[in-house]
Amino acid sequence: MQANRLLAALLATSVAHAAPIEFDDDKIFVVSQKPALASPYKPQAKSATLLANVTDPDLSRDSCGSAKMGNRTFWTCRDTSIRIPDTDQYGFLFANSVGWTDYREDGAPAIQTSGPVGAGSDGTNSVLLMKGPRPTLPTFYPLGSDMCPKSGICADGTTRWTGWPDSPPMISDTAQDGTVTAYTWVSNNHISTTTLELLTPQPSTTLYKMTYAPETDPDVLPAVTTVDGAFWGEHEIGYGTYGNVVRGEYAYLYGLLRPGGVALARVPVDSIEDKSKYEYYMSGSWTKIKPAINDTAAAVPNAGTTGQGTFYYSQRAQSYVWIGQASPSIWADFYVTTAPSAEGPWTAPYLLYSGPNGDGDLPSYSLQAHPHMLREYDDGIYLTWTQYFKPSTYTAYVTPLVYISFV
Repeated sequence: MQANRLLAALLATSVAHAAPIEFDDDKIFVVSQKPALASPYKPQAKSATLLANVTDPDLSRDSCGSAKMGNRTFWTCRDTSIRIPDTDQYGFLFANSVGWTDYREDGAPAIQTSGPVGAGSDGTNSVLLMKGPRPTLPTFYPLGSDMCPKSGICADGTTRWTGWPDSPPMISDTAQDGTVTAYTWVSNNHISTTTLELLTPQPSTTLYKMTYAPETDPDVLPAVTTVDGAFWGEHEIGYGTYGNVVRGEYAYLYGLLRPGGVALARVPVDSIEDKSKYEYYMSGSWTKIKPAINDTAAAVPNAGTTGQGTFYYSQRAQSYVWIGQASPSIWADFYVTTAPSAEGPWTAPYLLYSGPNGDGDLPSYSLQAHPHMLREYDDGIYLTWTQYFKPSTYTAYVTPLVYISFV
């Protein structure tokens, strides 16, 4: 009995390595259970299934990401144009737009094998049909009073403000009655309409808040308000724009350093709007001192490639995951890196999947993962990206949806 108690105590302490412990004439080997010795999670693709195009055939939508609100998927997209009736042409540009897609009874995306002819649909191919109201001005994420509202296109015709979300809404809370609270950080990009050159290379960041009481009407959207048009100022790291993860009591927010690298902040999930509650990861520890945008001590190695992608936490793998595009790639090559904690250590990014590309100047971009689409027993990930084509090939943006199963 005494030996059993001793063995249980030794196992509970999880010593750092396998070591012989002598008890009377016996040697008992105790193997460490510390996470540091566990192999990092490294998912590999077993199969890839091109499921559908995500589309509202009356709209050409660029660069869509998604989050789950209620029992539907809420999509946020960049530049969106309305199809001119009975043509394959699109007119009037909205800086951003949103929509909904549904799920089947078994929890998988509600893909249909045919749909209306239009953007991303020839009437016979499979589509994940996006629903919701037509875009209106001002755009869903409203532009600031100094950003040539309501469309963002300035009167001189040579510049515009983009209002482009790089990451989907971050769900911070779902109340008992189902009401969802979410946030999005959007860079205040001012660009040349001819060269697309950034006129504000290190722009400020707007923080938006959304609230939504779930219902079945697809024309009802979350209520969105501007918390602060310069939540992060010019020449500051835009934490949250590169990606985010809510885990436990914290929201972890990733932003880009200049000229390169990924930085990390955290804040209690109930204090997103209070900058005094933020902490910043620097040189292996958390501090209240906000680093400069060029401070290399703020870099989190391998936390993404600085190409666009998605951070999430895999409950199944008990691991943080980033999936996205290599930088400065213009192809649908999805890289993945993982870590046991939000701050790392992150594995070296490696290629997970390569998808079909468009034939335009930017064949593929805005690579996104959609972990909220997974059912509890799914071992894989849903992916989308934007295919861009020459006008002579296809006049609309296309958003393929692929399911990757893991080995």
